[in-house]
Amino acid sequence: MRARQVAAAVAVMAGVATAMTGCSQVDSLKQVSGVPINTLQIAVGTVLVNNKVPILVAPNCLEVDNDSTKFECKGKTTTGEEIVATGTAGASNNFTLSPGGTPTPVPNGTLQLPMVVKVGGKVIYEGQAQAVIDMSQGGAK
Repeated sequence: MRARQVAAAVAVMAGVATAMTGCSQVDSLKQVSGVPINTLQIAVGTVLVNNKVPILVAPNCLEVDNDSTKFECKGKTTTGEEIVATGTAGASNNFTLSPGGTPTPVPNGTLQLPMVVKVGGKVIYEGQAQAVIDMSQGGAK
């Protein structure tokens, strides 16, 4: 009888520990990018959700003419309108990971990635992809 109680207590403690580990990691569930095409993909999806665009086919971003600085994303709304987003990566940037930290180069164009998002030919966003991601996370940190 005592062995069952100990086994049950261990099982409960393991379950609680697992649940608490998940809770402590919720803050780290941010959008992560680092490559310009990924940054664009995340930003386009965020713009569409923020503008309540009914998505049938999520935009898929690809390099244009095998140029790793030019991208185009195409998708479709539930009403049949085309979703088209374009972006062009800029020059490499430097940023600091923490106050007093060493500036670390980011992949070419990650922070300088102007984009245009159109739905049915109408521009719904024009600006920096990174700004969209930063705003969706409560501002640049």
